[in-house]
Amino acid sequence: MTMDEELKNLQDWLENASLYELPAYKELPTVPLYMEQVIGYINKTLTPLSPRDSEILTSYMVNNYVKAKIIKEPERKKYNEEHLGYLLAICSLKNSLTMSELSHLIALDTDVSADKSVLYSFFRLMSTSIAKSTIALAKQRVDRFAKEYEKNKEADPEKAEKHLIDSLGLIALRMSIQSSVNRIIAELFLNAIEKAQSNSAYEIERKKQHKVEKHSAKASKHEAESISEMKEALLKEKKKLSKEEKK
Repeated sequence: MTMDEELKNLQDWLENASLYELPAYKELPTVPLYMEQVIGYINKTLTPLSPRDSEILTSYMVNNYVKAKIIKEPERKKYNEEHLGYLLAICSLKNSLTMSELSHLIALDTDVSADKSVLYSFFRLMSTSIAKSTIALAKQRVDRFAKEYEKNKEADPEKAEKHLIDSLGLIALRMSIQSSVNRIIAELFLNAIEKAQSNSAYEIERKKQHKVEKHSAKASKHEAESISEMKEALLKEKKKLSKEEKK
């Protein structure tokens, strides 16, 4: 594929992504779906934000989210709007958060609202706002590079292409550094949340898991089991404290 074609594809993707929004809660399927239907729906819905031709969600991943108690178990093997809302949010975050971090963030939901439609709408609004502003800035830069490229290649096509590649590389580097710094700061916040939520259960999880590797398309079965055990330990601890307080 030529540089002209690559540039056109990049501009098209940014244009489409800048217009994309997650479906509203009321737009989610109201009829409960089986696993295969869930996978198809989520992958199709999030395709505009996935530049690569790869599955965003698999049945293996869903099973591990259920096992880790990040989402509730399906009812009669069917998933409702609540499941779909959480899966859309999880898939939007899974490239930057571990399963453990996702679990602790979702645990904060009960402090915000018991209404799942309100929670999903809040996430959708925040996600849309951040995505649109970030993509708009990237699109603005790429469009400027494209104009310079078209102008420069009239005089020297080879030099123009090299300048374009260098410009895209610098922007990619800048965004990567920004992403890395954001990730470090987010991890500090999440570690504080984990400790506050889990107390001794946090130590149990850390001893078993040590450093959790970055969340990937194949969510770890071991990680899911560890998170589930950590939650069980936390639940037992809370029950014990409750009994002691009653005494």
